[in-house]
Amino acid sequence: MSLLAPLLAQVEIPEHRFGLNLDLLNTNLLNIVIVFGLLFWLGRGYLGRILGERRAEIESSIREVEDRGRQAEQELVVARNNLSTAQAQAQQILAEARTNAERVRTQVLDQAQADIARIRDSIEQDLQSEQQRALAQVRLQVIRDALSRLQQRLPGELDEQTQRRLLDQSIQLLD
Repeated sequence: MSLLAPLLAQVEIPEHRFGLNLDLLNTNLLNIVIVFGLLFWLGRGYLGRILGERRAEIESSIREVEDRGRQAEQELVVARNNLSTAQAQAQQILAEARTNAERVRTQVLDQAQADIARIRDSIEQDLQSEQQRALAQVRLQVIRDALSRLQQRLPGELDEQTQRRLLDQSIQLLD
């Protein structure tokens, strides 16, 4: 304790006083200014480079976005042109389809009328041939009936002289 006593005797406990301490070495203000100055001087190149790189990245991103925007606008113009072209082609195809449908409808109606006329002609021909066949059958039946009656009456009415006269007439007709 004896060694510490002279040291402790020199320490004074200040009384509660307020004031401004202008001793720069004791207040560490000089140390803080030096540290900040060194940090500023040493860090400004580093910070400047980092901030420059960041600025360049931001500018590059902005240019890229602007380029994409211009490209998107160009693509939009192309797409609108394509859309208008497609709409025009669709209208043209629709008009052609209507024209073709009308043409096909007319052809189908004409073909149907031709088929109806052909069927009518065929029916008329069939009717005529049926009428002719029926008439031929009726004639044949009349001839058969006449021959049958003639065969029944002829043996009694046809004598030898009448037969010769008929044969002579037949021979003359053949000459």
